[in-house]
Amino acid sequence: MDREPGDDRRDRRSLRRLADGDRDALTELFDAHAERLFGHALWLTRRRAEAEDAVQTVFVKLAERGGELLRVRRPEAYLHRMLRSTIVDDARRRERRPEEALDDAELLVADSADAEALAEAKGLERALAALPAEQREAVGLHLFEGHSFGEIGRLLEVSRFTVASRYRLAIARLRRTVEGDR
Repeated sequence: MDREPGDDRRDRRSLRRLADGDRDALTELFDAHAERLFGHALWLTRRRAEAEDAVQTVFVKLAERGGELLRVRRPEAYLHRMLRSTIVDDARRRERRPEEALDDAELLVADSADAEALAEAKGLERALAALPAEQREAVGLHLFEGHSFGEIGRLLEVSRFTVASRYRLAIARLRRTVEGDR
């Protein structure tokens, strides 16, 4: 999911307008980023309600930032950092780790009613849930969101090599888990 060349400029203009009190700019930013932020939040929290709350909190905080928004150079990365910070703060406040078991959110869905395919999807879902949060995040952003390692690195403010390493470790761990289940 590559972003278009003018997206950052458009987002910076929206942030400037929002800093000046134009609430329509918040709607534009929400429309441009909410879906990707929700996907990222779901991978981090593994709970649909918490992911939705985190995304909403990000946009509420964004609307309250005022002049601080004028200093933002990379809006998408800024939003993803806000999201991660919100999720970590919420997890600390609730005194539980974001890696807790899934409730109503399904990470994977089998395409058929085939019992074997459903069992395999559930097994892979459990394996994904057991990954360390940073590895699960790399897998989710790369495989399911379509980001390149470089894009993920910019979003998370780590090197692309770090992202690639997290991804490769996760894939190796998933392979071992799936092969062990056979």
